[in-house]
Amino acid sequence: MRYDEEDDWVPRPPSPSGFDAFTGGIGFIVITPRVWGYALVPVAMLLMLFCGLSGLALSYSHSFGHWAIAPDVGFWGEVGRWMLIVVAALIGLIVAMLVALSLAQPLSGFALEAVAHAQEMALKGSAVPRTSFLTALVSTAKSVAIAVCLGGTTLAILFVVGFFFPPALVVTVPLKVLVCGWMLAWDFIDYPLAMRGVGLGERFDWVGRNFGAFTVFGVLWALLLVVPGMQLVILPMGVAGATRLVVADESHRRLEQCE
Repeated sequence: MRYDEEDDWVPRPPSPSGFDAFTGGIGFIVITPRVWGYALVPVAMLLMLFCGLSGLALSYSHSFGHWAIAPDVGFWGEVGRWMLIVVAALIGLIVAMLVALSLAQPLSGFALEAVAHAQEMALKGSAVPRTSFLTALVSTAKSVAIAVCLGGTTLAILFVVGFFFPPALVVTVPLKVLVCGWMLAWDFIDYPLAMRGVGLGERFDWVGRNFGAFTVFGVLWALLLVVPGMQLVILPMGVAGATRLVVADESHRRLEQCE
């Protein structure tokens, strides 16, 4: 609560809430048909990339088998060739999926910024201008790289500790969920903050200022990630929720400055 100039008590806007951002992001995507097309872009991009790359993998694995083992080598030679082709194809499909998962999000940046823009318009009636495709691509790549370097290293350390000292799993498993949550939340807030031209140092300041909401928001999403690639399905909802966090933080700070 705060006291205004007319001596009336008026409610003060609450601080950003991770739970409200989580549920609000899901609700916005579900009930807003105009963003459904954008919300489907990450999954569609994944499927398109995987189909194209897996086609190349299967084609080259067949060529590799015939190159590695010459024709007319008898029955066992044919068996060996097809075994080699199958192994090469499986490896190729795994690599194709990993590459597709890595590229689908950056290449979907334009659609995710459109989701962030639509969510901000719904909340405020106005929104900051959207960035260019190249700017969004570079920003997303930087954000993902930082998350992978810091979060991935931490997860690797926790895995090693849990592997060689199983009793530590009581601690390392919850910590893994926490780190995954931070990685997801960092990824999601990239889009609304990139639209505002917020640099790396300012982003860390933002996280520190909203650390509680940031953590709750990320952990709630991390608990849903039980299937590989599921991140691309929840990504638009996470971006919408992150936009709600950013807008709430801006409103809260403006009020504090006015007081």
